[in-house]
Amino acid sequence: YHTILADPRLRVCVVERDVRYTHASAMLSAGGIRQQFSLPANIQLSLYGLDFLRRAASDLCVPGEEPPDLQFKEQGYLFLASEQGEATLR
Repeated sequence: YHTILADPRLRVCVVERDVRYTHASAMLSAGGIRQQFSLPANIQLSLYGLDFLRRAASDLCVPGEEPPDLQFKEQGYLFLASEQGEATLR
C-alpha cells in the first residue's frame, strides 16, 4: 500500500494464502493502539496508524469487491491502580 503511494509506477505482488485476509495473522492479532509515548516520532507513528485504520475500509477497497472489514473498534483502555499507584498514572 505505502510502496504504491510512494511510487505508483512500481508493481507490487502480495503473496498470501488467504486472499480475503480473513484468517491472516495480521487480521487475527487483536490488540489496541497505544498512544502513550513521550518521543515525538513514536507519537506521530501511533497517530498515523490510528488514522490509517479509521480510513482503511475506503482506502483499501478493491473496485467490485466489498470493502475490507478490519473490525477496528475504538473502545479505549481501562487503567486500574491502587491508591498508592494513582499518582503514577496521573
